[in-house]
Amino acid sequence: MIKKLNSLTVLFIITVLMVLLMLVTIYRADDNQDAYGLLFPELFEQLSEVNNIQFTSGEGEFTLYREGEDWFIREHYDYPAHFDEVKRMLIDLSEAELLERKTDNPDEHYILGVEGADPEVPGGESLKVSLRDDDEEVAGLILGQQREITTQAGPKQFYVRRAGEQESWLAEGYLQINPVMLNWIQAEIINLARERIARVEITQPNGDSAVIVNTGAKDRFGTPEDGEETIFKYPQLGYDIAGSLHQMRMEDVKPVAEFSRGDAEVVTARFTTFDGLVVTTESSFIDGFYYSTMSAAFDASAIQPAPKDIQELNVTKKPEAVKEEVAKLNQRLSPWVYQVSGFVGTNLMRARSDMVTERSNVIPMPPDMTGFGPR
Repeated sequence: MIKKLNSLTVLFIITVLMVLLMLVTIYRADDNQDAYGLLFPELFEQLSEVNNIQFTSGEGEFTLYREGEDWFIREHYDYPAHFDEVKRMLIDLSEAELLERKTDNPDEHYILGVEGADPEVPGGESLKVSLRDDDEEVAGLILGQQREITTQAGPKQFYVRRAGEQESWLAEGYLQINPVMLNWIQAEIINLARERIARVEITQPNGDSAVIVNTGAKDRFGTPEDGEETIFKYPQLGYDIAGSLHQMRMEDVKPVAEFSRGDAEVVTARFTTFDGLVVTTESSFIDGFYYSTMSAAFDASAIQPAPKDIQELNVTKKPEAVKEEVAKLNQRLSPWVYQVSGFVGTNLMRARSDMVTERSNVIPMPPDMTGFGPR
């Protein structure tokens, strides 16, 4: 019995050692590696030909496609993709370098996370990226695990396999490619400088309205009645409301033609600038989310001199430039309904009773450590 037990123990130890040896062999970095060159040696010269990028992973499948210089997401209403992010990824792929060969045994690919990409397996580690010129593949990559190394800055090391090949590699480069479709979307809706805002009027469905205005200096807002003496619910509220359209970002988007507000109330907010631009948002709270549509107009009667410290920033525009801005904004914004964050949505729908208060009821704010708050 003891001999049999000893034999089983020895067999177990041998098996463990063999597995460990396999792992060490696969993961081991070769200090005497050959110079293998680029992951895709000809890709940089071919980038202008790429007009489709297909992503496949446990997160799902989606395609980016190019028209002219612009990129769009086919599976998300053909909404624009973030041009800079797409461009950066393509360049990074063309610059990635091979460091050393790994296993060409398909049974061992899973160890490095390069076994393949299956959208039917949620959370699968592999990501397949296929760069195409229409239906012809220019380059295909199966991106596996990132190799843990001590260096924090600069390019990282990843286990990869070129599509159609069994050989796997350790590669180095900026290959943190996101497998989630919505992370490729052009998330910024509009970027209207807070300094341009002269007036914001928020109107409730019953006709009640709340108005804030610039009180004569950069980042200073109050009600028309009380000006600098306005007591907001919290000191920065006027600043936050006026800045709702500054670097405004979406959480998701839907086409206007496919969206219904149902019985949800609509609150209208009008942002008027010193140079006559008027941006109107119509917002509703539906099933726990805030949805807004937006439009722009030019109102010559709204033009007024900006405070001196704002004039020095050169953020206001001439009437003709504002008219051009209006046309571009409406072309871009009119087809869409945007899902915005709770913070932005709340400020776009605030009633007067939720904006101003008595001094004794003011909510104290923690000190601003970001450097981006009002001064």
